[in-house]
Amino acid sequence: MEEENKLPLKRVELSLTKFNEVAIPHHLDLLRQHKANIVKYEESGQYARVRAEQTHARRVAAQLRALLQELGALRRQVRAEDVPRFDRRTERARELTRRAIADYLESAPMAIPSPAADEPCAGSTESVGLVAHCEPADEPCAGSTESVGLVAHEPGAVALASRGRGAS
Repeated sequence: MEEENKLPLKRVELSLTKFNEVAIPHHLDLLRQHKANIVKYEESGQYARVRAEQTHARRVAAQLRALLQELGALRRQVRAEDVPRFDRRTERARELTRRAIADYLESAPMAIPSPAADEPCAGSTESVGLVAHCEPADEPCAGSTESVGLVAHEPGAVALASRGRGAS
């Protein structure tokens, strides 16, 4: 009976074409551009721009993961006899996407040196969501990071921050 609610491959071909020819290639190209910019800005010592590019690249990687999830949801709507054909038509895009995300995560720098030693060391490891602040603890900067939610107010001190609110 559940098979009655499933769609034939013909009904999802337009969505497949958009995934394979538009959405995934577009986001893969964006991720490549951000990676190239990260390398370029690191080499020229423009660390603020590196951080901005890392933020953009993380968002694109998250969007690619979301596209893979949407593709999986679409696959679950396809009739059982059409699933092998669906898989063949999406295999290349899925593999390229997984490789691009893994490649970005492997090459993402874990820390960026601060430009001057006398400034507060906000050596952000945004790729994993950890932020270490070296300024005195009497003026806490309790902002939550996007991905993990860990914030350190003193060297060596790590506190768990709730998403969307500051740590206490």
